[in-house]
Amino acid sequence: MKARTALLELFKNSSGWRAFFRSCCETSPSRLRSQSWQYCDKLNDRGNQFLVEEVEDALLGLAGELLPDTSAAKWDAEWAHDLCRDALGLLAKRYAEFSTAETEVLDLSVQDEWDERMHEAGLANDPVAFRAALDGWTQAGLQAIERSRIKGGAA
Repeated sequence: MKARTALLELFKNSSGWRAFFRSCCETSPSRLRSQSWQYCDKLNDRGNQFLVEEVEDALLGLAGELLPDTSAAKWDAEWAHDLCRDALGLLAKRYAEFSTAETEVLDLSVQDEWDERMHEAGLANDPVAFRAALDGWTQAGLQAIERSRIKGGAA
C-alpha cells in the first residue's frame, strides 16, 4: 500500500485525523511537514511501514488535491531550499576532499537533466517529483565526483 492510499484510508475512518490534516494545511506547509512523523507513526501502528519522507510527500500531495486553497497546497520554497541545501552540503563535503587534479576533470553537466526535472516539478507544485529529481541530481553529482576522482588520480 502506498502512503497516499493509507492516508486517505485514515482520513476516511477518522474525523479527528481529517480535522488535524485540515488544521495543519490551513496553518502552513511547514506545520504539515512538521507533523509528518505523527501521521507516519499512526500509519505504522496500523501495520504499514513508511518512512517519514514518504508520508510527508504524500501529505503535501494530498494538500494540493484535497485542500487546494490552503497554504500547505502552495509551493513551499523554504522546503525546497532546505532539501537543496542538504544536497549541496553533501556534494560540497565530497568536493572538499578533492585534489587539484581531480577538480580539473570534474564535469557536473550530468546533473543538467535532473536540474530541469527539479525546475519542472517546482512549476507543477509536485513535491514528490521534486524530491525524486533532487535525489537523482545528487546521485548524478556524486557519481561525477567519483568519476573525476578516478580520472584525476590517473592523471
